[in-house]
Amino acid sequence: MKFKLASYLSVLGITLLPPPAVAFKLKPEGSFIERKLANRSQSYWEKLLSGSALKGIDKIGESVHEEITNRVLGCEGDEDICAAPDYEPKNAYVLAGGRWNDDPPFRFEKDQGNFGGCEPGSTVRLVTFPRCWANVFKNGKKRAGRGEVLNADNAPLLVRSHFGDLQFLHAMANRDSESASDVRNRIIAWAEFTWRIALGEFSLSTRVKDVPVSGIVEFFGTKGWSIQDLFALGNPHVRKPENMSELAFGSLLHVVEDSFANGHVERAMPDGQEKCPEAANGYTMPGKIKEFHSYVNQDSSRHGDDDARNAFSANWSGPRPNVVDVGRTLNDFFVRRAPWSEVKPYIECIFTLDTDARPASAGARYTKARAF
Repeated sequence: MKFKLASYLSVLGITLLPPPAVAFKLKPEGSFIERKLANRSQSYWEKLLSGSALKGIDKIGESVHEEITNRVLGCEGDEDICAAPDYEPKNAYVLAGGRWNDDPPFRFEKDQGNFGGCEPGSTVRLVTFPRCWANVFKNGKKRAGRGEVLNADNAPLLVRSHFGDLQFLHAMANRDSESASDVRNRIIAWAEFTWRIALGEFSLSTRVKDVPVSGIVEFFGTKGWSIQDLFALGNPHVRKPENMSELAFGSLLHVVEDSFANGHVERAMPDGQEKCPEAANGYTMPGKIKEFHSYVNQDSSRHGDDDARNAFSANWSGPRPNVVDVGRTLNDFFVRRAPWSEVKPYIECIFTLDTDARPASAGARYTKARAF
């Protein structure tokens, strides 16, 4: 059955890809918000391609991010309940934010994006233009493998997020040998940015490069994007401050969730006794970070094994605090609208570096075999 499906997709010009640099996989279809996007923008033919592509990608994806996020937000059911993107409709915007890190919307201008399935001027998301998405992703992976530095000057958000200068969106280093402190600083900057958006401190029309958060302008300073452009391009369903608040929180949760996936971050085993600093209210500290991994030299299948539901299950049943515990603490902060000054010490605690934290590498377990 798998061979027949793969052959059919090949005829349609859709290539099945190895799992991307995302920890804890996402269900490609997404929630009703993403499905509305597909229904809104696709032609009849593109809908046929979309349906085929989603079926193919679904074979390599699971609703792991959705399950973790739903559990963070209170779901106590079995996997088939908590992993359902539509389990609780009121969670939809937080889930959409969690998807954003893996699937940030982007658009090609005229004379750009000469890939099969792409339409200049249209907003590309996995659910709206899957063939274009797959081709752009595959091209980005090749470019990164050749050693190209991918950033705002030469790559769309999708490529930057998975293979370029925005890999902190997945709690990963951009390349081998980066210092753990540099990666940590980027993550904390993103946490401040998203948290303050979640609190409504900035209007949605504020240009990202003008947001007073140190460390953000270097990634978005060459663009004139507003906050709304960055997070809601082509998605009218989230263009309300209350919806954007939840979406921004979901993006932060994604980074935190990814940091508990072994293919992204090597953490020490938590002892359940060590506490966060007093400024962070003395919460129990999760395992300290020994290394942020870099993706480009990783074996994607090994990385993918630790993105699967079994990997989350092992973390969830292991020493506390686990990824759900940490997420629920952040959700408590979010529900009561705690200011960044109160949340920052806890974020810093989540990303505490071990005393012997190493520069980034693929990680011994994930390093590609050398070709001879």
